[in-house]
Amino acid sequence: MQLVGIAIISTTLCLVIKKDRPEMAMFIAILTGITILLSVIFKLNFIVESIENLAQKANIPSMYITLIIKLIGIAYLMEFAIQLCKDCGEGNIAAKLEFGGKIIVMTMSFPILLSIVEMIINIIP
Repeated sequence: MQLVGIAIISTTLCLVIKKDRPEMAMFIAILTGITILLSVIFKLNFIVESIENLAQKANIPSMYITLIIKLIGIAYLMEFAIQLCKDCGEGNIAAKLEFGGKIIVMTMSFPILLSIVEMIINIIP
């Protein structure tokens, strides 16, 4: 609920200030976004630990779980950065960042794809 309060107060403040000081409104919006992101990141530790425990019980190699968690984190951070660029009116930078993020995710997920193909090849006689 604190996040909702911070967001409502910041949005109202930005709307009031935007007429006279647009650069200050943008700074408040960016600072609010970073504050929300940091407060949420600290709460994700429980989820990551739970996923790792489930993976150990299912005998899934930790390399794959670690990689998947990293990919999810990169996707969320990219989305945050893209939205931040759009909020600042930089749609072109956001588009390039989105493309770059997709390439990073594809590159990092390639070992999982190779592993799946290798398992399929071993199953087929």
